[in-house]
Amino acid sequence: MRTSFLLSLLAIICMPAIAQAQQQVRVTVENLQPSDGFYLTPVWVGLHDGGFDFFDDGGSASSALEDLAEEGIVSGLQGLFSGNGQQGVLANADGFGGAPVLDPGESASTVFSLGASERFLSFASMIIPSNDGFFGNDSGTAIEVLDADGNFSFSGPIELTFAQAWDAGTEVNDGLGAAFSATGGTSTDETNGIIALHEGFANFDNTDTADGSTINFGNASNSPVLRISVTAVPEPTSLVLLSGLGILGMIKRRRR
Repeated sequence: MRTSFLLSLLAIICMPAIAQAQQQVRVTVENLQPSDGFYLTPVWVGLHDGGFDFFDDGGSASSALEDLAEEGIVSGLQGLFSGNGQQGVLANADGFGGAPVLDPGESASTVFSLGASERFLSFASMIIPSNDGFFGNDSGTAIEVLDADGNFSFSGPIELTFAQAWDAGTEVNDGLGAAFSATGGTSTDETNGIIALHEGFANFDNTDTADGSTINFGNASNSPVLRISVTAVPEPTSLVLLSGLGILGMIKRRRR
């Protein structure tokens, strides 16, 4: 009778843990540029059910995307995403002379505890210096992190080159007035511009950044810039399972 009671108690303890189990994942972003390469603004990431899509190839940029692509400001995008799932901003606090960006060679990561509906990942980051160049995914279901049953299913890492960078279509790409560039000048708004793949960043070669570095890297279109990795990590419910194993040990000792 005592053994039956303990087994029932174990079932009661474990059932809620199984019902409420969440998959923990670590999202890591890396700037793959060499020391004389480009920087990245803080990388925004959002985990959602696939229904969130913040831009489309050939469409017009929202004010939130314009802020991100021209200034690296993520607050507008955070507002758009609010209520769609979990989100975070990844950067190093000591990057770019103290500003929270990703210098060439730097990385940042964070851990999310995902429910089964938070299956897909969206991301966005401005390339600096640039007028309105950015990285992001134009399909809400392009990057699957969990399958329909909530099991880890990411098949990355994702490695992006300049050929996969986007132009927000909001500012003329003449290098003038570009954020984080020491070149100076005044930027020019682009009239009736559309979001499209970027034509390249070669006009920033041999120019200085606000950090005092000089971009001397011949940025071929196949030059790697941003890597995004997602890895599964142990779940908090493992502690409950360990407790369950402890109870089983008690049962065995009592039976002896």
